[in-house]
Amino acid sequence: MTKLKDTPKHDRPREKFLEKGSDALTDSELLAILLGSGIKGTNVKVLAQKISRKFGDKLMDATVEDLKQIPGIGDAKALQIASMFALANRMYEKHNGDEEHKVLSALDAARLVPELKTAKKEHLVCLYLNARSVLVHKEIVSVGTLDKSIIHPREVFAPGLEKHAASVIVIHNHPSGDPSPSDEDKQVAARIVEAGKIVGINVLDFLIIAERGVHSILAELQKVEPKATDYVAEGNQGSLFDLLVDSRHMYFLGVNDKAPEPITKTKHKFIDLFAGIGGFHVAFHNAGAECVFVSEWDEKARTTYRHNFYKVSPDIFRNGNFVGDITKVNEKEMPDFDIITGGFPCQPFSQAGFKKGFNEARGTLFFDVVRLMKEKQPKAFFLENVRGLYAHDGGKTFETIKRIIEEDLGYSFHAKIVKASDFGMPQHRPRLFMVGFRDGHDFEWPEPVKELKYTMSDIFGGKCNKDVGFTLRVGGRGSQITDRRNWDAYRVDGKVVQLGPKEGLKMQGFPEWFEFPEDVSSVQSMKQLGNSVAVPAIQAVAERIIETLEKYDKQN
Repeated sequence: MTKLKDTPKHDRPREKFLEKGSDALTDSELLAILLGSGIKGTNVKVLAQKISRKFGDKLMDATVEDLKQIPGIGDAKALQIASMFALANRMYEKHNGDEEHKVLSALDAARLVPELKTAKKEHLVCLYLNARSVLVHKEIVSVGTLDKSIIHPREVFAPGLEKHAASVIVIHNHPSGDPSPSDEDKQVAARIVEAGKIVGINVLDFLIIAERGVHSILAELQKVEPKATDYVAEGNQGSLFDLLVDSRHMYFLGVNDKAPEPITKTKHKFIDLFAGIGGFHVAFHNAGAECVFVSEWDEKARTTYRHNFYKVSPDIFRNGNFVGDITKVNEKEMPDFDIITGGFPCQPFSQAGFKKGFNEARGTLFFDVVRLMKEKQPKAFFLENVRGLYAHDGGKTFETIKRIIEEDLGYSFHAKIVKASDFGMPQHRPRLFMVGFRDGHDFEWPEPVKELKYTMSDIFGGKCNKDVGFTLRVGGRGSQITDRRNWDAYRVDGKVVQLGPKEGLKMQGFPEWFEFPEDVSSVQSMKQLGNSVAVPAIQAVAERIIETLEKYDKQN
């Protein structure tokens, strides 16, 4: 019998969970962790596989006696498994209940907070809804004294961001019994609505509940100009909306006011999937296209994206089209678009990973791209991935992608390995670009430029030992300059210097106005840059895609 300790560390369930999280494990591997140990002659991983094969999807319904039918499973392990599923069922029912709560009106919302009608203290309660207007979470944000309540915008929106809510209804009670909103109520509501536009959660309504009824002040918000308010009677009055200083300037919530203005006249709309910090967005914006939908699930990357693109594409954030998990998006509810773009997660195909491809959960996200293309029928697509995808699994993965796009979806398919240095950047960064058109258009790739736009000496502002730098990566920072794994240490003017976010942005070709917000650390910034794209290379192809679409539009 092969002992578990004799298997490679990356194949051991516990180590894999710690390194990659639960989504990277199969059901049997999760069960192996729960079991803890095997039985005589069978290691825990094999034992878990036997149990999974025997019961399949009915494992949750297996009784202690059913489990004991497997040789080697006694009372202890059978109880261990049955207890775990009993607890999981109990927790699921506690959190989800037996029915969905769809909130379509102020009365629907009021029914979910009946206790507020006669409450003797002021409360602020938030109902967070998904895209189908179904309640996903209810949060008591604050409880004040008889006529005072403390409200901070971060407390209103933090639970919604955590639950990936599409919208929120804010509810405030009046212990006096009168639901009529005060001027202070209106001012606070107006500020919360503005904050919601910034963070990408739509504020559906601000309700006042009291014994004599329910009052919605959403319509009144359009007439209210935010101004100073002393709605909070405890602590520093000026800190009530300490993040919402001046509604006329978008930098008041950390939005980059150096970013360019929105595009107002364009016939080309695109969506930005697996968006990272927005390299595709910069490129297509520069090419004259408008972004109408964004998906990115990493919270720190979302912070950077929102900071830089709220001014560029405000409607994305105001209309609830800045989403997290693409697998949970209903494609029928998405806005229409002409071009679908994105670098679906490359780690499953990367040299730096284990090259598991479609066998890893992240690798299957390609099929969400397919799902969206099948429903929305965009005119063109532009997908990007690591060079390793081309040869992954002996070329079978790439051929599968090509076949699905050509045969199942009916698009033309053009692929090429493109380097960042081909378009003036001082790093090679070879990537596989895949482009195609619904109507089978021919496509000519842009010609590489002949000279670098910058050398590494330009990047550092001093004499560097290399003209073309190392390809930016996600991990492994801080190696010695003599280490073969080094990618971020350079010799500049005779001294060893480590690459930082400022230099990384320039190596990736981001514009001067692009910046990392203050609450994103240097470590996170470098990780985000390692996951990003070289903007000039993307932009050259984006411009050629739009030229191709316009060329054939004129012919037709």
